[in-house]
Amino acid sequence: MGALGLATTAECLAPEHFDYVVIGGGTCGLTVANRLSETPGIRVAVIEAGGDERNNPNVTGVSGFGLGFNTAVDWQYETTAQVYANNQAIVYHAGKALGGTSTINGMTYIRAGKEEIDMWEESLGNKGWNWNNLYPYYLKSEGFSPPTEAQRAAGASFVDAYHGRQGPLDVSYPYGMLNGSFHSVVNDTWRQLGIPFNPDVNGGNLHGFSVWPQTLDREANIREDAAMAYYYPISDRKNLVTYRGVVDRILWDDKSSKGKKVVASGVQYVNSDGVTKTVLATKEVIVSAGAVRSPAILELSGIGNPQILHKYNIPTKVALHSVGENAQDQPNNAILFTTNQTLNGTAPYVTYATVQDLFGSETDAIAKKTADSLNDWADQTIQANEGVGDVAALKRLLKTQHDMIFTKGLSCVEILTSSSGHNMVSAFWISFPFSRGSVHIRSSNPQDYPQINPNYFLVDWDVTLQTKIAETAFQFWNTSPVHSMVVTQTSPPPETVPPNATATQLTSWLKSSFSANHHLLGTAAMLPRELGGVVDETLTVYGTENVRVIDASVLPIQVSGHLTSTLYAVSERAADIIKGVLE
Repeated sequence: MGALGLATTAECLAPEHFDYVVIGGGTCGLTVANRLSETPGIRVAVIEAGGDERNNPNVTGVSGFGLGFNTAVDWQYETTAQVYANNQAIVYHAGKALGGTSTINGMTYIRAGKEEIDMWEESLGNKGWNWNNLYPYYLKSEGFSPPTEAQRAAGASFVDAYHGRQGPLDVSYPYGMLNGSFHSVVNDTWRQLGIPFNPDVNGGNLHGFSVWPQTLDREANIREDAAMAYYYPISDRKNLVTYRGVVDRILWDDKSSKGKKVVASGVQYVNSDGVTKTVLATKEVIVSAGAVRSPAILELSGIGNPQILHKYNIPTKVALHSVGENAQDQPNNAILFTTNQTLNGTAPYVTYATVQDLFGSETDAIAKKTADSLNDWADQTIQANEGVGDVAALKRLLKTQHDMIFTKGLSCVEILTSSSGHNMVSAFWISFPFSRGSVHIRSSNPQDYPQINPNYFLVDWDVTLQTKIAETAFQFWNTSPVHSMVVTQTSPPPETVPPNATATQLTSWLKSSFSANHHLLGTAAMLPRELGGVVDETLTVYGTENVRVIDASVLPIQVSGHLTSTLYAVSERAADIIKGVLE
């Protein structure tokens, strides 16, 4: 009964009772469902809108990025008009399949930095959430294959102690890596600009140039998504059942509510035939629908800002104004050049830099100026988000972020360098944007897509830093030895951004040409309630007895690196919290 294709048979017995009902069969949902169903006798149900895509070449293929975009495995969202970025709506991709967005992402395996994770506990009050506690779960999830001799010659390197070998998630370097000297040329050029080589970014320190591993099955040469790693190998477990459908809402047991906390009794969803079904939960409902869908499901279930709920005639079960707020994503720009050389193969090159790397002697003055602006930024952000939030609480979050960038000097800039045929590219973004937006329902109809508003470039520092990164990326391509490979600049066109472009010209181009980075998080943040939290350190939703959120929406603040590896680790730790393994 575990296979998705047999869910209809299970539905004939509905409403069935399970110990745990997991909303969303994506990266986090499948990880948690796997670990909970390891215990015989514990019954787990997963409800997922997408299907089994293990034979879909747009999912399994590793030959290019974005193969699954704008296909049936992509929700194909769009943001609201971005007021601070030319009022344009930005395409927003998210996976609609068993495996979630891990079926369509860039397969990047780069963890967050040690001090970033430590800040979750030290500065933000999330007891137990620090690097030392999370790091073992990075290792537990990972099944790392060291690079071959040929891959090492192509730039792959690693520190053995940083990697787990026995985890379900295959992590390795692709056989199709670009060979030749390009990685050495890129590395040497960054050294000319003062950026060191980092032999392995996955040990908690990201600073420098590195060649990263990917979530792929090297021998089969296919993507390793969450379904491949955590679901398909164990889908025959009799105590794990999957249903295909879109969740309407969480159901409540009003008779069993304990004190002021509400108790979830199950989940209502619409199956693939359009029939409304119910699955009951005797222990917990676990929301793992992602940073877009999870806050929407909470709101549809009566947990959220009463003003929003009242607008759509949804009875308020828990007044929690922060649901859907604190949304953070990174704007992604790219510049493109041609070369007379042929560069065929994967070139997963990344450079992480600090503000000191970019601004040098100006850094201290910039640190003071930005610190003096935190109150204004907090006030501006709350005004932009319809007055929701507390200035003092938001300032504390912004100050934590400011400390990460300026006091601790963490890498806050990411620049990818890659190539394809006769093209060379830099894609880049700010790791820790100060701009914050929201995700909210637009009606009481669960079939209606939520409103996604990251408020890209709301805070002027984000514009300043993105512009400085662009200048640095152009500087890179104008520095030897890589400069000798450049023939022409193709994007942006030289007439739009000439070689001597002003900051104003760069800023204008940046705001008109960026894309979403698809690293949205924070919309059900793990924070003390007084700081705008939606879940506590056990990931339990405030005001509920037995509803947890486990996905990117609980991450309180942006991370450098890429989300996937951290989401697996958070989910592994969350499963142990639920099992009672952790205090």
